[in-house]
Amino acid sequence: MTASMNGPSEVEIELGEGFADDDVTVLVDGQELWRQDNVSTNWSVGIAAVVRVTAPASGSPTVEVRARGAAAVLRVDASGGGRVRLRANLDPHGDLHLGPATGGPVF
Repeated sequence: MTASMNGPSEVEIELGEGFADDDVTVLVDGQELWRQDNVSTNWSVGIAAVVRVTAPASGSPTVEVRARGAAAVLRVDASGGGRVRLRANLDPHGDLHLGPATGGPVF
């Protein structure tokens, strides 16, 4: 994932399918930047929440999403600044998956 502008990067994480009254935490390089309780997927749009956090523009920050005792970690390329879009989904077994978002922005 490569962004095109200089300066800090905005990381946008779509919390998608499978969330049901979950407590969700988003960390960047181990620092908690977002936390919300009772997150649930709105099945009419397939999204529970859209989280926007700022990541340092240098290097490759690690983004981590935690929910329901599970964690998913992804290192992103933030070297050029701009926006990086990710999507997190919880499967029926409670496994958390984090990867690049597909399609256009949701909100």
